Amino acid sequence: MAASWPEGGGAFPGGGEGGGGGLLTVLRFVLKGKRAHFRRFYTNSSALTYPVPPPSTLLGLLGAARGLGPEFAEDLSGIYLSVRPLGGQRPLFQTVNYLFLKEGTLSELRGLYKDGRTQIPLQFLVGEEGRAVAYEVYVASHDAGLMGDLARALEAPAYPLSLGPAFALGWVEAVTLARGEVLEGWEGEGIGWWRADRLQLRNLKEPPTGVRLYRDRFPVALGPDRSPRRVEELALEVEGKPLAVAYEGLVLEVEGLEGCAVGVVRV
Repeated sequence: MAASWPEGGGAFPGGGEGGGGGLLTVLRFVLKGKRAHFRRFYTNSSALTYPVPPPSTLLGLLGAARGLGPEFAEDLSGIYLSVRPLGGQRPLFQTVNYLFLKEGTLSELRGLYKDGRTQIPLQFLVGEEGRAVAYEVYVASHDAGLMGDLARALEAPAYPLSLGPAFALGWVEAVTLARGEVLEGWEGEGIGWWRADRLQLRNLKEPPTGVRLYRDRFPVALGPDRSPRRVEELALEVEGKPLAVAYEGLVLEVEGLEGCAVGVVRV
């Protein structure tokens, strides 16, 4: 059953007007799909994937849900984003044939160019034991109306949602709204994204069994030609497990997640 979201321009029930008083409205949802591919922007001859959708991919997904065009980046600027995997996932390589485009002619687009096609190894993410891949996504803003609009859009997206390429279609479940607050600095348990240069693991000498940290350069914002305009080095636990951290960056405290902060990136 669909939840009741605040109308555009309103405040979340119990929160300040437009998120005033330091309170934000936090949108949480679970993004799922049969397969995913979030291409690392710096790979060329092979197409490797990040373990989670980068900030730029999440921005595009939210824009697609609202039916926005290229203006989505400006409309959604200033929001806070975070994501973590839910459950196990594993990489799967498959070689695909891409069209070889040199001049962009109609013959090339039809695959009739003499050199025709070029084979590229493509790395997918699939769920363990045939399950769907799943990601828990947090979106936060002082604009409660915007968060309500996004919640409604995710339940009935204007454009199909995808987990990377168009053929990796996805869907959204468990859309909820809560209140939250952004803090600078956190010491304790946390989930989500962490800026690598501001993160220290409290139990680095004896990390919990099975904890694995992934660190990479993620595109946060894209330019008009879809080239990375802003890149940040972020870290996350590859299976979404909570980490014991001492962190000097931005975190989100969310109602219902007492004792556990969410590392966020502002876009």
